[in-house]
Amino acid sequence: MTMRKKVLRTRRRSDANRYKGGRKWCLYWMARLFISTMRHVPVGLSFRFGRALGTLFYRCMSQRRDIVERNLDIVNAWLLEQSGLSVDSTRMPKQDQVREVFQRAGANLLSGFGFHRLSADGMRHHLEFEGVEYLKAGLDRGKGIIMLLAHMGPWEVLALMPKIAAGEGLEVRMASMYRPLNNTYLDDWYKGARQAEGTKLYSHRDGLHKPVDFLRGGGMLGILADQKLKRGEQVPFFGHDSLTNPLPGLMQQRSGATVLSLSLATIGPARWRLRIAPTELSPGHKFEGREQSALMCNRALEQMLADSPLDGFWFHERFDGYKHKLA
Repeated sequence: MTMRKKVLRTRRRSDANRYKGGRKWCLYWMARLFISTMRHVPVGLSFRFGRALGTLFYRCMSQRRDIVERNLDIVNAWLLEQSGLSVDSTRMPKQDQVREVFQRAGANLLSGFGFHRLSADGMRHHLEFEGVEYLKAGLDRGKGIIMLLAHMGPWEVLALMPKIAAGEGLEVRMASMYRPLNNTYLDDWYKGARQAEGTKLYSHRDGLHKPVDFLRGGGMLGILADQKLKRGEQVPFFGHDSLTNPLPGLMQQRSGATVLSLSLATIGPARWRLRIAPTELSPGHKFEGREQSALMCNRALEQMLADSPLDGFWFHERFDGYKHKLA
């Protein structure tokens, strides 16, 4: 056994012990009971309950309100500078925008659980599907698809893409990149539930070769590309520097996969528009480095979130140095 493998095995044992214990076990059962219950609640009811819960959090969480407001200031300023982009959200009073972000976050999060028990026909009552031609073209190439997604709308729907695609007459093998949970019991249950639904899960522990091999075999790999990072490339995002993951571009270079973006926009009570679009991370493009890969990833994210800014998950300090720039 190589030294590297010994270090990795020791680290995994340490993590396993760190993320276990009586408290973790209790939290696991509470989370499992809540999620299992919400999966049996109709999507429309979950949507209304989620908006009410979002209103409560809006009133109670003053620090998060401030973060959301500052993030929206940056996004709205960027939208106003762009030509040809909808800026309907910028016409809403600022505090109404902030409240709407909280309400949609609650509705989107809780509604996503209910989709798991729906058939493809049942999901059509809640989802409008646009851009199916891009998905079909990517599948026809046979070199896999990297699907970029932001934390917007009921993003849990990404795991159900095989079922959604089947409703359009397409066959998709699905996998996702994910960040292991800081609770071993919950993490094991989450992975088991996803894999039972036919979705493979890869994390940083698997390196690049496993997901790249999956792509080369013609599969679709979902990546939540807007996660807050401690390490990454510092590139512009909505006009402000932000640590960004270059992983999608690196995987595209190794696999030759098509890179598409997926946005989820609220268009009515318990109704969303699922839109698939092409990105600049195109097959055959030669990157000059990790920075350019990260920049193109951010451009795709900007277009996704511009589709419906108030569906974005703006509760974290996503932009580096933004307090200074807004002063």
